[in-house]
Amino acid sequence: MPIYEYACRHCGAGFEKRLKFEERLAAQVCPDCGATGAVLRMSAPALVGAAASKAGSGDVGTCPSTGEPCSCGHAHRH
Repeated sequence: MPIYEYACRHCGAGFEKRLKFEERLAAQVCPDCGATGAVLRMSAPALVGAAASKAGSGDVGTCPSTGEPCSCGHAHRH
């Protein structure tokens, strides 16, 4: 299950919840003040597995999509 980030409209607190995709837009209760209606925040996805090890290795090649140098995890020409 993915982890979603929320911001409370009432007190401004940020919090995370592990929810099913279908549940992410339901009203969420702030753990700090108990208010409902927190806003879903957009965040960058975490790299996991092979993509993370490639990205963290400093192995930069040429992206087959753009032709630019990158470490996106695709098969690269060096």
